[in-house]
Amino acid sequence: MGRKNETWRDSAIHENYDPNDHGEYVEGQVFVGMAFDVASEISDTYQAIRRACLQVGLNAHRVDEQLGSGPISNRILRGIEQAEFMIFDLTIERPNVYYEIGYAHGVGNRPEEILLIAKNGTILHFDVAHLAVVFFDSATDLERKLPAHLKRMIVETR
Repeated sequence: MGRKNETWRDSAIHENYDPNDHGEYVEGQVFVGMAFDVASEISDTYQAIRRACLQVGLNAHRVDEQLGSGPISNRILRGIEQAEFMIFDLTIERPNVYYEIGYAHGVGNRPEEILLIAKNGTILHFDVAHLAVVFFDSATDLERKLPAHLKRMIVETR
């Protein structure tokens, strides 16, 4: 399940803590957490994320693309646990996206494995306002910005 060392506190609590053990994940897999909607703006944003990931050899996916009738919440948690990287879009305020960010941190993902994005003008909630966020003007702007961030994530974490 996810990263073996579950929190930053593990180094102080567990004698078997290994900072070089990055747990189990699917290399190249990117979990995308964002509002589900058929609106073209959301769809354009997601397509920009997918294209940017492909440019750097990564495979982005959302849980609503999976087949089957199992509980969506289980798919989300498993998707976060199995992904090498995560991208969360904060543009449209959704409590589930904030929960997913917290879960991603809680199962041991390092900040370097998580990318937060939001359209310019988005008001961030207190609990994530202090985190680094990539702001964008349009899907085209996002697609232009993401590859550099993704490349840096790959270099810093592999």
